[in-house]
Amino acid sequence: MKKSSIMLFTLSMASTSWAAEKANNEQAVYELDKVQVTGTQQEIQTTPGSAHVLDQAQLEKFEYTDIHRVLSAVPGVYIRTEDGYGLRPNIGMRGAPAERSQKISSMEDGILITPAPYSAPSAYYFPNVARMQSIETFKGPTSIQYGPNTVGGALNLVTTAIPETFSSKLNVSGGTDNFRKIQAHAGNTQQGLSWLAEGLIFGSDGFKTLDTSDDTGFQRNDINFKFGYTSPSNSRRYQRLILKIGYADETSDETYLGLTDDDFQDTPYRRYTASQLDKSTWDHQQVHATHLFEFSDSLELTTRVYRNTFDRSWNKFEDFRRNTEAPDDPFLNATYSISDVLANPNGLGEKKYYDLLTGASDSNGTELQKLDITNNDRQYASQGIEFTLASYQEWGDWYHEIESGLRYHNDYVERNHTVKSYDISDGVLIHDDIERTPRLVNKGESDALAVYLKDKFSYEDWTFTTGLRAERITTQLTDRLNPSNNNRQTSTVWIPGAGLFYQYTEALGLLAGINKGFAPNAPSKNDNTRPEETVNAEFGLRYRKAAFHLETIGFFNRYDNLIGRCRANDTDCQVGDEFNGGRVDIAGAEISGGYQQNLGHWQLPINFTYTYTESAFQSAFESGFSQWGNVVKGDELPYLPAHQLRIETGLSYAKWDFSLSAKFTDAMRESAGQGNIKNATHTKAYSIIDAAMAYDVSKTFQLQLTVDNLFDEVTIVSRRPFGARPNKPRTLIASLKYAL
Repeated sequence: MKKSSIMLFTLSMASTSWAAEKANNEQAVYELDKVQVTGTQQEIQTTPGSAHVLDQAQLEKFEYTDIHRVLSAVPGVYIRTEDGYGLRPNIGMRGAPAERSQKISSMEDGILITPAPYSAPSAYYFPNVARMQSIETFKGPTSIQYGPNTVGGALNLVTTAIPETFSSKLNVSGGTDNFRKIQAHAGNTQQGLSWLAEGLIFGSDGFKTLDTSDDTGFQRNDINFKFGYTSPSNSRRYQRLILKIGYADETSDETYLGLTDDDFQDTPYRRYTASQLDKSTWDHQQVHATHLFEFSDSLELTTRVYRNTFDRSWNKFEDFRRNTEAPDDPFLNATYSISDVLANPNGLGEKKYYDLLTGASDSNGTELQKLDITNNDRQYASQGIEFTLASYQEWGDWYHEIESGLRYHNDYVERNHTVKSYDISDGVLIHDDIERTPRLVNKGESDALAVYLKDKFSYEDWTFTTGLRAERITTQLTDRLNPSNNNRQTSTVWIPGAGLFYQYTEALGLLAGINKGFAPNAPSKNDNTRPEETVNAEFGLRYRKAAFHLETIGFFNRYDNLIGRCRANDTDCQVGDEFNGGRVDIAGAEISGGYQQNLGHWQLPINFTYTYTESAFQSAFESGFSQWGNVVKGDELPYLPAHQLRIETGLSYAKWDFSLSAKFTDAMRESAGQGNIKNATHTKAYSIIDAAMAYDVSKTFQLQLTVDNLFDEVTIVSRRPFGARPNKPRTLIASLKYAL
């Protein structure tokens, strides 16, 4: 069987002897996804397009459970911190907005994993990074085959592979704020039958302090099983089957409510009284089956069948009381939004609402003195079947890796947002026992049929990749409160892409690529919103000689139409509503590299990633989308830092391994604008340093100590959803690892 048709360029990191040895003992019986780092260094080097992988040794170095911290090692990736633990990831690529990771294609073992990637692409569920074996990112032409979102890129999380021989691991951790983690897995292969069982439990009491002293932490549980069958070696046709079954849940005392800037300066980890009932619970179930059939050494068919379900209930402070039956009556509705109050808490009209948030004053019994707590109850499902046919051909001096795919996908989201109103008395929220009209009851559903064809062909020092993806998407919105909003739409899109790589010298290679980016419309009442389409171009070089490597890629994305999508925390819009943003240009550069110095028995690695980005709206308009507002031509996108830099170094000797990483994030606008950023609402530039130390007690035991935010930097990382939000404070975690 030939190797994978996509080879990735990897940033090398030093790993401990313990981690390296255990990784070598866990060779996969079968590759869950064809997108793997395999083959020779030459094959990896000649990838036409931007692709990176973080392997198991890199993931274990700092033992992160936060995907935001993990992805800081990849250039061209942007994050917006929300809760400090990465429970609600906000990930963007190459300027695509990071808002709830809705503009990238997120996959687990090559299968779409967002709860409803077409109908509701905001990723309120994201797999636990702690159970991943590697993480792969694709940008530019390398991402078009995955879909549906190709404006920024794709992210693939690769789970633990089934070992060839019996293998087991146990990791027990504890730390600051009662952080705890227990992770274990075991697996084996005998006579073609294989299995793997894996469990993960982790949580924390939280680093924030409620005015009422209630909990602010979280608890997550995750259990997964894999069962495999591989045909005997003497079979006429080789085939293998893997069945993966998983269940995960979470209970977290999370809120959308932040702080005023003044309160943040005094007590950055405070939570207001109004958020005392905020709690999110969810459970996720998945069944994935993957079958590989080899017709010959040069032709194979992979079939994937999958179903994911996700049920969540998020009970949270939503707003000051508003009467939906008389929305324009000032005597029955709050005059100020939460954002207004947090921005100017001492204002003549805002002060009374601020005092309600903090519990400084009690409600007076009128509608205007009540707080609305909304239960955003939603059920999601996504399911489909996918066929991938791969062919490997040699035609004279040309070598072709041809891949074609067909996927039928269906997903839906059912929203049932019910509201209760509360009075506040002596700092306690008391339900008023009045039945309120539901805020939102609807269902969005999508059907998508996608096909693609890709050819990677090589000739002497040249490697070319061409591809074409086509999708036909039908969406339907059913509004059970207001049937006039019901809508059904069908669209067809063609997404081409091409890339090339030229090996200029033995050490230096040049690359370039161009592709169409696309993000589909979700089911919406608005017929006037166009899909998001871009033209993406990239060019760069790769250099590798001895212990030094460098990759530099410049990119330019021209959005024909940028989509803004309303979420529950946006004002003056209904969840799921979409807004046209017109043409936007985004340009930047991604630079990554490293060097490993061997000093006798000591190893000193240095690795870095740097991303520069600039953006500009190309037209002026007034938008009902709160993140944009009144846009002037030339305005920059919000939450897009101009500069990001991460440097990692360390020292390894015998059984010891020391690691240090420093991440710098530039200032970011919180709404569209231009000119001196200090004159606008923004987050300040900040730097976070993490450290780790590991000691191999024996071949089976390892002790590890990690410190997140070593110097306890405190800063405002966002004012979304509502108010100033802090980063996670200094957190110490000690781990004991056992591997057999």
